[in-house]
Amino acid sequence: MKTGTVGRIIAALIAVIGVGSFAGAQEISSVNTFDSPFLITAAGQTPDVLMVKIVAERERLDFEYKSLATPADVNQKETLLLVMGVSMKGLGSAGIRLDEEVTRVNELIEAAHSSGIPVIGMFAAGAGGRGGRDQLTDTLLAEIAPRVDYLVVIRSGDRDGFLNGIAVENGIPLTYMETIVDMTRIVPAMFE
Repeated sequence: MKTGTVGRIIAALIAVIGVGSFAGAQEISSVNTFDSPFLITAAGQTPDVLMVKIVAERERLDFEYKSLATPADVNQKETLLLVMGVSMKGLGSAGIRLDEEVTRVNELIEAAHSSGIPVIGMFAAGAGGRGGRDQLTDTLLAEIAPRVDYLVVIRSGDRDGFLNGIAVENGIPLTYMETIVDMTRIVPAMFE
């Protein structure tokens, strides 16, 4: 990722964390909990993964971040957290094509499931929670989301019910984030 993109994400997150400290955002009443340590990686090389990483660092959670995690990285972890979304810039920076990324993520999920490790899929709909999904992201979500054990989705990124439909069809619990500020509550709550 370019430095400017990372800088904008970090600035947005700092603003979100600052606002989150004062905002009366709706409390998240039902969040599934998981064991640590956990592995954070992007599915689609979305820059949103950096927001999740920063929240985990800020809360001093027991995790490891790997932008291009492999099945071997799942070893010694209790949970796999996939931050889903396609970024062509992110894929280009990583030097991989989308089909290679989908294969990599499917291999991660397979390794986790074969070891009894739960997989969380998080969709924050673009840095700052803008609510955007494009055709490439929908293709990735259609492939990956049905294979996770728990979904956390920003509501504005699921206005059409696409991810809710995947959750219902596959019996996957789903928690909505009403705003991106909710990420600062949900991520720590999942790993208490």
